[in-house]
Amino acid sequence: MAQETLFICQPYVFGKKGALKPQPPIAFTSEAQASLRAHRIMNGGSVAGIDVVRQTADPDMGDYDEPVFLERLGTVPQSET
Repeated sequence: MAQETLFICQPYVFGKKGALKPQPPIAFTSEAQASLRAHRIMNGGSVAGIDVVRQTADPDMGDYDEPVFLERLGTVPQSET
């Protein structure tokens, strides 16, 4: 299969001792869908923060490029870049 572009919402909640704990990621087919869902999730108040990322991948080969952060809402882990 060819490479595809993934748009992913990665929510985080506060775990024990205040540490951020990732929740299951949610995949979308467009940046607009991912952004809209991220804002709805944040407005719902059930998460500490959420990242919206774009990632190019060839899932059949197991090749995933580095994610590109499109939005970072609320409290999210620090970026290493």
